[in-house]
Amino acid sequence: MRQIWIRFLLIMWSIGLAAMAQAEVYVGEEIEVEFVAETENVVPGQTLWTAIRLDPSEHWHTYSKWPGDSGEPTFVTDWELPEGAVPGDIHWPVPEWLPFPGSDLVTFSYEREVFLMIPIEIPEDIQGDQFNASTHVYYQVCEMICIIDDTRVSLQLPIERDAEPRPHPQWASAMAEERENWPEQVDSIDAMFAIAGDRVSFSFASNDDLFEESDNAWFFPEQRRILKPGPLRDVTLFPGLVQITHGQPRRMLTDAEEVAGLLAVENEDGSVTGYEVNADVATPDGLAAMAAVAAEQSGGSGGLRAGNSDAGPGLLFILGGAILGGLILNLMPCVFPVLSLKALSLTSKSGKEAGTVRLHGLLYTAGVIVAFLVLATVLLGLRAGGEAVGWAFQLQSPWFVALLVFLFFVMGLSLSGVYEFGGGLMGLGSGLTQSKGYKSSFFTGVLATVVASPCTAPFMGAALGFALAQPWLVAMLVFVALGFGMALPFLILSFSPTLMRYMPKPGAWMETFKEFMAFPMYATALWLLWVLGIQVGVNGMVAVAAAALLLALALWVLQKGQQAAVSARRVGMAFSLVLAVVALSVLRMPMLDAQSGMSQSMSNGGASASGEAAEFEPFSMARLEELRNEGKPVLVNMTAAWCITCLANEQTTLGTTQVKNALEEHGIAYLKGDWTNQDPEITQMLDMYNRPSVPLYLLYSGDPSEEPRILPQLLTPSIVIDAVDNI
Repeated sequence: MRQIWIRFLLIMWSIGLAAMAQAEVYVGEEIEVEFVAETENVVPGQTLWTAIRLDPSEHWHTYSKWPGDSGEPTFVTDWELPEGAVPGDIHWPVPEWLPFPGSDLVTFSYEREVFLMIPIEIPEDIQGDQFNASTHVYYQVCEMICIIDDTRVSLQLPIERDAEPRPHPQWASAMAEERENWPEQVDSIDAMFAIAGDRVSFSFASNDDLFEESDNAWFFPEQRRILKPGPLRDVTLFPGLVQITHGQPRRMLTDAEEVAGLLAVENEDGSVTGYEVNADVATPDGLAAMAAVAAEQSGGSGGLRAGNSDAGPGLLFILGGAILGGLILNLMPCVFPVLSLKALSLTSKSGKEAGTVRLHGLLYTAGVIVAFLVLATVLLGLRAGGEAVGWAFQLQSPWFVALLVFLFFVMGLSLSGVYEFGGGLMGLGSGLTQSKGYKSSFFTGVLATVVASPCTAPFMGAALGFALAQPWLVAMLVFVALGFGMALPFLILSFSPTLMRYMPKPGAWMETFKEFMAFPMYATALWLLWVLGIQVGVNGMVAVAAAALLLALALWVLQKGQQAAVSARRVGMAFSLVLAVVALSVLRMPMLDAQSGMSQSMSNGGASASGEAAEFEPFSMARLEELRNEGKPVLVNMTAAWCITCLANEQTTLGTTQVKNALEEHGIAYLKGDWTNQDPEITQMLDMYNRPSVPLYLLYSGDPSEEPRILPQLLTPSIVIDAVDNI
């Protein structure tokens, strides 16, 4: 629509300037515009190749038909030709990828003399001896500023019957060279695109050795709102395969099923070859076909691929593994503080009717399962919509992590006696876990699931990976089994009078124990604050800590106000409300933006998820492939700052001297992928090996044709050293 309006305005403007636009060659300060022909004569019955020659001044450029961040293409209209002569469409050469200095903008332009060639079909019975042609050219030429202009250009050539076309001495060779810049039309390129998180990725595969000697590549879509040309542009080149990843533009066309465009590939000699392509939305079969192309072209070493087998574990086996994985989740340190409080509440109910205790156990189980199903529904919905997310995806949002910081901090304050939450505030974590009502049991189950989401227990990873590849009903069964396994110890305790008799008797010790349990809550909040610092940087972390401090002051004032006279109580409530509003306003500081946090982390040297000295290389597909092609063994560690299992493995195993010595002794490269924030490449690797989340440990041998060995999710030094010794 925008281009139509621009053309309309230019046409209307040109009507008033027609008398000034009759020059055969337009020469201005910014550009020369001329209508030229490849031959110096016209032969009836043949095609006359003409061109609009645009020669911008130094540092100026014109635009192609492939739209970048800005610019409109040159177009012609209002032809005047001899009767019977028919002009064709412009043949566009491959443009240049032209970043705009000092910004993230990129245009698809020509910073050189360019010939926009147009064929004109000459009729056999053309009349006369002179071929007179003219057309109106509308163009945009830019440097730091842009000028939209137009001119009428003309061409006069003799008509020579029973003759051969004679090459024009000035333009024939230049137009022949321009033909070499035309995109090729081939049928051997399979193209597809996929939207993952905030990125869009294009893949191009060919069996015809088209990309054998490629050094770089660009993709120019034919329409806007498909990709953001800059600043993100990741290019991965394999024999027979090109992958280009960009950030998404504002208001991206998310409903596009096909994207037409130009693939431009730089050759070893510096020349660029263009291919017209149509990319379809990626499908699992299409991705598998591309991996097969890469493997064939590289002799088994060019593509990153996972083993695929039709045989697999049965559903009952997976459900059993899910129950066992959920059971082990109870041992995770992020879950223990919540469960200990609930066990404490059962102690106070042990003298009551067995039916009451059992109902609490059933409601807790229901809360766990419902929370698992809600998380599963959101996760499957996002994946169905094209988002590259996995288990614990919500912890990649700094806002969610900040919410958990407040939740655990406020729970700790309540246990310390700063503020006692009543039944009316059952929605807050402290009230949910300490209330004596049935609601507390249900919402304790919900809370336990939320805080367990950073963890992936043994047996749980395989079950989750299986679930994410199954139909909705089967996937939900697996998540129900996970929730049931997590709730099982509490459920057994509530249904077993014998076990309840072994629970400690109620007494004054319970108040002391409750106050002591505030410290695990504070420790969890501190850990989550550290995770937030990795995600958004120190400024964002301090903003959340300051907001938490203001909330603590607000709760303390509110508690004191409730113990005072009515007037003082009102003043206290008003003051606490003001403090809460101030605390929330702190969170609106721009430092809490995840993107700025990531860039700050990168500018500070790319702090790792473990916070230890970097004795590894950051993971990338390109670097992994480079090392494998060199015949070098590689250990890949996919981790995240919010993954308890990952951090434990790095502290107890991967960071130990004996493991580091073993890696060095065998010459093994160590790549670490940090999934604390969303990363489509890491998500792709997790999907390739049927893992929904981190951790994932892959050990590649020096043979590029071999599949990697997948190490267990819980590591010990002996496991890693034995694996290293046997590669």
